[in-house]
Amino acid sequence: MSTMAQRAKLPKLNLTTAQPDEPKTEPRATVAARHDREGKKIIAGHFPRSTWAELRRLAVDRETTAQELLEEALADLFAKHRRK
Repeated sequence: MSTMAQRAKLPKLNLTTAQPDEPKTEPRATVAARHDREGKKIIAGHFPRSTWAELRRLAVDRETTAQELLEEALADLFAKHRRK
């Protein structure tokens, strides 16, 4: 007698039967559909988790968003280097 557990037998698939039609869904909204993002580009970078956490804490403390803080930081950087 075998000591290995026997595998359960799976039913055979009948691949010749008709499959139901795929449900029709609306296409997903694209980023371009967001009017507040028209004409804008993403600026991204990889930073230590501690930098990300500090940015989030500062945003909460100032009751603003990380996006607004980053805009402020970039404006300060451009002013420092006399850029528009």
